Amino acid sequence: MNTAHEEDAMEALRRRIVADFETANGRHDDPQIYGGPPGDPGLIGPNSVSWELHADLAAVSQAGLATIVLEILHPSVIAGVQDMSSYRQDPFGRARATLGYVLATTFGNTAAATATIERVKHIHSFVTGVRPDGVGYRALDPELIAWVHTCIPWMIMHTFERTNRPLTEREKDRYLAEQAVIGRMGGAEHVPASVAELNDFVAAMRPKLGVTAQTREFIDFLLTAPFLPTLPAAADRALHVLAVYAGMSYAPRWARELTGFDRPSVMTRSLIGPFLRLNVQTLRWAFDKPAYVDLARQRAAAICEPVAVP
Repeated sequence: MNTAHEEDAMEALRRRIVADFETANGRHDDPQIYGGPPGDPGLIGPNSVSWELHADLAAVSQAGLATIVLEILHPSVIAGVQDMSSYRQDPFGRARATLGYVLATTFGNTAAATATIERVKHIHSFVTGVRPDGVGYRALDPELIAWVHTCIPWMIMHTFERTNRPLTEREKDRYLAEQAVIGRMGGAEHVPASVAELNDFVAAMRPKLGVTAQTREFIDFLLTAPFLPTLPAAADRALHVLAVYAGMSYAPRWARELTGFDRPSVMTRSLIGPFLRLNVQTLRWAFDKPAYVDLARQRAAAICEPVAVP
């Protein structure tokens, strides 16, 4: 039986883990977003595959790095990131923004989810320019939106299966169809809404992807940016390299080969599995049922009071 002292110590540890995660990834417990009108199901609604998968904060967060690297394999996406992003000043900013977008559009009330999508579209309306190879780009290009959107559910679905449970083909198709609603609202025209469509879309996009000097600059930054500033520099870099290789282990082999993440050292390769399992188990224990899930379920389950007729 645990003593009161041991329970206090475990609770302190849990709060520390949550605080560290939220420092890097943001808090996702705003009642204005996840609460709201009683009975409002949001854009997707309870009993969806999306609500099950995205309630697993560990799987969603672990999918983040592979998602971002896949996105920037499109030369126009990385050009926009390099021209407009502040990732050097805020290394966790893009991951934090992506996670917030995923959770708000999935669990947020209808107005908040819609506003989140419109806000991102507005920001992207200013992201235009010319790539180093002379090709113009604009972030609101429907094909770019489709690619950036698709990388998110694609990697979450894969990570969830690796860390939680297998999904049936029907569940995968339902999930992609649910998420396609968000992609189309974001400005994409043709969004994969089934596994077959996902496979076809990725095959069509692959010839357009590659590693440019801008991509390599971003990847080099991933491998060298401070991870845990409280650690000695050498230990911090070793842990950071492990975390990046571990995150990229969820990406398809062709993407790992393209970016050079298919050749970890023997030591790194041996640590990837234990590192990911420990991270998943720690986050699931610390968060249990995330606040955004509780708020959304309470909102969606609430019964609207009838309007009195004078």
